[in-house]
Amino acid sequence: MRFEAEFILFLQGAGEGWITFFKLITLLASWLGLFVVFVAIFVKNKKLSLAYVATFVTALILNIVLKQLIARPRPFDSYDAIINFGNEKGFSMPSSHALCAGVISVFVCYLVFNLYKSKLTRTLSILCMLLYFAMIALSRMILGVHYLTDVIAGGVLGALLAAIGIILYNVINKRLEKRNGKN
Repeated sequence: MRFEAEFILFLQGAGEGWITFFKLITLLASWLGLFVVFVAIFVKNKKLSLAYVATFVTALILNIVLKQLIARPRPFDSYDAIINFGNEKGFSMPSSHALCAGVISVFVCYLVFNLYKSKLTRTLSILCMLLYFAMIALSRMILGVHYLTDVIAGGVLGALLAAIGIILYNVINKRLEKRNGKN
């Protein structure tokens, strides 16, 4: 954990403009990001938008439970030199923002893959979502509110829950199509 704290201190040493920029970036995995992606999905596929919301509710509930069970202090609580630029409280593991970024990334890629057959478009969507996730993860560390392992755990958990949500969406959708086709 000492390496992770030193990494945060290194990131925080880049200057006030850096901190301000990443305060804005972190908003992309907050309610603002969730809402923008919901609207984009809703416009293209209303049923998928319901799966997206259900996945998010499940992910956020699980995140709250895991934070309480793991009870890992935030970096600024464990190391006096780390500044809480994110004005966060509570426990650190897993990162809620990274979890949200994981869910958003997987759902956006799934939507793009269903709308476009171009390999270039699909590849760009994956690269953009990887960059998006990396920026969110970096923002949480720069703001001093999460360790590297917190954002990795949150991202992996979010992506996994999104994959499960999409699988369930597809299973339910196929059953509904079969049932409607038989009537």
